[in-house]
Amino acid sequence: MLALDRAGAVDVVPDVVSTVGMWIVFAYFVLGIGMNAISRSKPERYTMAPLSAVLALLSLLVALG
Repeated sequence: MLALDRAGAVDVVPDVVSTVGMWIVFAYFVLGIGMNAISRSKPERYTMAPLSAVLALLSLLVALG
């Protein structure tokens, strides 16, 4: 819902809340890239780290838009 509000599809929360919230979501996914990359688990390193990178990129695009 936060991404939809930031993208302008719905108006649920004030703009400043959706802007800050999307930057927090972006930071969470960036942290996820690092945490998955240093994991001992191969599925996390080879599947979840790239997936977190894609999600971080997409959330960055929404946060900037």
